[in-house]
Amino acid sequence: MTESAAGAQGLNAPLSYVLAAVCIIVFLLVLWAVCDTKTYDPAQGQPTGQGKPTRHRFWYIFLGADDRVSTSKVQFAFWTLALAYALLVITFHVAVYPPGPLDSRYLLLIGFPAGAAVGAKAITMGQMASGTVSKKSPQYEKKTPAKAVKDIVANDQGDLDLGDAQYFIFTLVALAAFFIAFFHDPTKLPVLPDTLVGLTSASAAAYVAKKAASPAPVKITAVSPQKGPATATVKIFGSGFGNATSGNAGAPNVTLGGLAASVQGNWTDALVHVTLPPGLPHVTADVQVITAEGRTATLPHAFELTP
Repeated sequence: MTESAAGAQGLNAPLSYVLAAVCIIVFLLVLWAVCDTKTYDPAQGQPTGQGKPTRHRFWYIFLGADDRVSTSKVQFAFWTLALAYALLVITFHVAVYPPGPLDSRYLLLIGFPAGAAVGAKAITMGQMASGTVSKKSPQYEKKTPAKAVKDIVANDQGDLDLGDAQYFIFTLVALAAFFIAFFHDPTKLPVLPDTLVGLTSASAAAYVAKKAASPAPVKITAVSPQKGPATATVKIFGSGFGNATSGNAGAPNVTLGGLAASVQGNWTDALVHVTLPPGLPHVTADVQVITAEGRTATLPHAFELTP
């Protein structure tokens, strides 16, 4: 190899890998330095005074409105860091990034996660504004790798979700294929199989479509009886109360006149039985249902306590 050819080749591959990693780490450290912390009340999951648990705002890159690790944000962050690292390696390895068009597959690989993250955010904000969903911050909990993975593959209710898990798995497979191919030839971005890119992109599209499928709105249509003594059992009719189950596990919270009532026996998505709360005044009280997800419905002046 001639001296001019060696100079044009730039740095050797191992040194290029190290310098690219250093650049990424420095960038992340700068982000960490410019971000402050937010303090939480352990009982309410809300900002509060001093002496409480804190969450560094840097992690908001990966967190959703409910303080859970966001599936779409993680995929977007993974591909952003992977491509940035690879392009830096190429730049250091060949001295100057070689001219030429970016393979259209990468527009899909970075575009679909970006679109999924933005689309999921827009859908969630719209659902919150309309009251269809409620993204209440849970009790403060330190994020561990196991907890982060659980959040990524679970839906907003914390249950394992096939769509979220599929999106995450296909992304990991595509990233593994990307790095294996890239380290074989660190002078250019590898050409990934169309099938793998298509599966990753389709999973991102399916994830957004699932987000857009809003749950049934929570509403109270009727209360029976509308009057009764303190010993009465009241039936509350409506929709969106939650998945049918037995007992009180996961049952909605019900209040009459702002006082907590007790859910009795089996309940369904459209019917809840409650006994009246002690101390209910002899006035026409509002009836309110709050689902396990935090969605709320109120029927004003729905029940009157009789002597």
